[in-house]
Amino acid sequence: MRNIRNCTGGNLDTGVSKCPIDLANIIGAIVVEPGMSFPADATAASIKQACHADRPNRLMPIMSFVEYAKDGGEPNVSSVGYGGNQVTNIGARTDTFTLDKCYTDLAAQLNKAVNKKFEVFYFDENNVVYGLQDGDNLRGFPLTTLYPTVTPHPTSSNPATLTVSFAFVNARDAIENFDYLELDFNLKNSLVGLTAVKLVATGAANKYKIIEAQGGYDLTSKFGSTIASNAQAVLNNVTAATYDSETETLTLTTSEGNTPSLKAPSALYTAEIEGIVSA
Repeated sequence: MRNIRNCTGGNLDTGVSKCPIDLANIIGAIVVEPGMSFPADATAASIKQACHADRPNRLMPIMSFVEYAKDGGEPNVSSVGYGGNQVTNIGARTDTFTLDKCYTDLAAQLNKAVNKKFEVFYFDENNVVYGLQDGDNLRGFPLTTLYPTVTPHPTSSNPATLTVSFAFVNARDAIENFDYLELDFNLKNSLVGLTAVKLVATGAANKYKIIEAQGGYDLTSKFGSTIASNAQAVLNNVTAATYDSETETLTLTTSEGNTPSLKAPSALYTAEIEGIVSA
């Protein structure tokens, strides 16, 4: 007997939730590598740790959003001859969010990643995370690209602005398999985006500072003492370290012929150093 075909896609159920969700403003996004599910047992601590995880298991948050615009994602309707209109497909969809400030370092990082495939979760002000239903898991929306649009300087009537756009692989899938997860903690407060930094020599013997890769903001006073107390755990090629709070510099003793560098964010996080990654 041949395989029997069933028209399961043609079934229609029109009931709604007995407790419809209050769809609140989206205030941020979490970018992940393809195939990563949102942890169903997430806690504030585990989310913060995941933001510092080694790739490909890292959560990469983008926030805070203050405006949303949807482009596309509507049914395309046309007729054949003198027949009636029919839906031919769901048009390509791009979601664009405006950030609260023009973060030029974030814009630079986003621009470098326009050709890489990612997935994205959205989250709102009520700590609800949105994505796609994947069995018992919540998956991110697959993207063809994500990209920034920057107005890097103020105009006569508007401030400098930054938007980030997410172009969906499948707009129809985003409707039919839309799902969400409600959390019982403040998600935004637990998310940490990583800022690119450099460990640079000052010119004096064995003296170093930690500065932001863009703009050169000095972070040594923030992290110097903790780095010195955990030198071998957080630095490569370093045997000893001290921190001078008056000059805000690190003195690093390195293994012969080697250059010191920061270890991965996961190692830094175990020493309670948060929010930075070696450029």
